[in-house]
Amino acid sequence: MKEENINKLNTLFSNLKTEDEKLKESLAKKKSEEDLFIEAFKTLCKNLIEPKMQEFRRMLRENGYGCKVAFNEENKNGIGINHQSNIKLQISRNVESNFYANDKFPHIMFVADKNLKRIGIHQDTIFQNGTGTAAMKEQTYILEHLDEESIEKEILHSVENILMNK
Repeated sequence: MKEENINKLNTLFSNLKTEDEKLKESLAKKKSEEDLFIEAFKTLCKNLIEPKMQEFRRMLRENGYGCKVAFNEENKNGIGINHQSNIKLQISRNVESNFYANDKFPHIMFVADKNLKRIGIHQDTIFQNGTGTAAMKEQTYILEHLDEESIEKEILHSVENILMNK
């Protein structure tokens, strides 16, 4: 092969390696940012959201409602379904409900969207064999704007909607 063709090929291979390295660096940086976001969400859950949910849980149980607070890690199954990291307060009309036998209870759930770096809120007001709604709320939060007051307001609003849904 001619020397100039060998040089062209070597330049081409070198450029392709450089593009591949840039892509790998970009993906690593994105993954690192996502990991930092999820860690910050876990800290927010531990320090603010879970304690606030536990306050509501105590009051609900004192008034005859069953409750469960659960944190769920991100989960991907083999068919591409992805469950984002979240913390959920589930409510039942029966204080003795077994939340482990059935997971379909009304709830408020704070969900970490690592791609958008936002916290969304899912509200489900549907009791078993009942009517209601289940959807993400329009309002989303960045980590820095989700404070104790806004967490309490969101939980209270959802609990009101759940309990008023007969």
